Amino acid sequence: MRQPRVSWPGFIFAQLLVVLAWAVFYRTIISPQIQSQSASAATPTASSDTTAMAAGLSRASEQITALQKQIDAQRKERERTQAQLQEMADRMALVIKQNSFVPSAEKSALGSANVSEVAAMLPSVSPSTSELILLKERNRLTSYADKAIALGSRDSLQALVEAMFDPAMKDLNHAAQAEFRRVQSYYDFSINIDPGFTLPLQEMFKDGSIRAEADLSPSMLAELLQDVKQPWENRLRCAYLLRASTDKKTNSALIKALKEDPSLDVAKQAQTTFEKRVGRKFRLFDMPSIDAWLQTQKTAP
Repeated sequence: MRQPRVSWPGFIFAQLLVVLAWAVFYRTIISPQIQSQSASAATPTASSDTTAMAAGLSRASEQITALQKQIDAQRKERERTQAQLQEMADRMALVIKQNSFVPSAEKSALGSANVSEVAAMLPSVSPSTSELILLKERNRLTSYADKAIALGSRDSLQALVEAMFDPAMKDLNHAAQAEFRRVQSYYDFSINIDPGFTLPLQEMFKDGSIRAEADLSPSMLAELLQDVKQPWENRLRCAYLLRASTDKKTNSALIKALKEDPSLDVAKQAQTTFEKRVGRKFRLFDMPSIDAWLQTQKTAP
C-alpha cells in the first residue's frame, strides 16, 4: 500500500510550528530561570563591592582629617615660633639701641687713633628705627594690659610686671607702670560676674549631697577655689563665701589663689576676702606689700 507523501509547504509549516513552540517554551520557562540565577549571583558581588568602597572612603576621610589636624597644629606652632623670634629680635634691637649711644669708661679711655676702628665695631641703629622699636614695644605692653582686662589673664599682667623690672626695657619703664596701673584701676572699680550668681550645686553635686551653699564647709570651699578645672565664676564665688570661714587654713588658701589663680577676677576676690578677714586694706595685686605684712605677723608676739 502506498504511503501518502507530505507536501513541501506542509513540511515547512510543521517546522515553523516546532520552532515557535520552542521559542515560547524558552521565553516562558528557561529565560526567567537564567535571569533569576544571574541576578542572585550578581547581587552579593555588587553589595560586597559597595561595602568595600564605603570602607575605603571612610579610611581615606579619616586619614585626610588627621593630616589636616597635623597641618593646623604645625601652622599654629610655626606662627607662635615666628612671634617669639620677632619679639626676641625686637628686644635685642632695643638693647643694641640703648647700648649704642652710651659709651663705657673703657671706650672713653681709648685714644683718638682707635676711634674709627671702635666706631666700625659698634652696633648702630638709626633714630627712626629706634623709634619704631620703641613704638612696637609700647604696643606690646598695651596689648598685655588689654588681655589682662578683657580676658582676666594673669600671664599678661605678669608680663607687665616683668617689663617693669627688666633693665633692657628701662626706656619703657614708665609705660609698663602706666599699663599696670590701668589694669589695677579697672579691677578696682569693675566686676565681671553677675552679682546674683550662685554656685550651680545640682550640677556640681549630682548625688544631692549638697543642696545649699551654706552646706559647704570651709575645707570644701577652699578645695573648689584651688581647682582650676572649675569655671572661674565658681572659684570666685567660693572665694567670696570664705569670708565667714573659721578655718585657720582659709587665709593661706586665699593667698595661694591671689598669687596663682589664672583668672584676675578670682585673684581680686581672693584679695578682697582676705582684706576683710584681716581688717587691712592693700593696693590691688600688690603682692610685695602683702608678703611684707604677712612676715610682720609671723614675727609679732
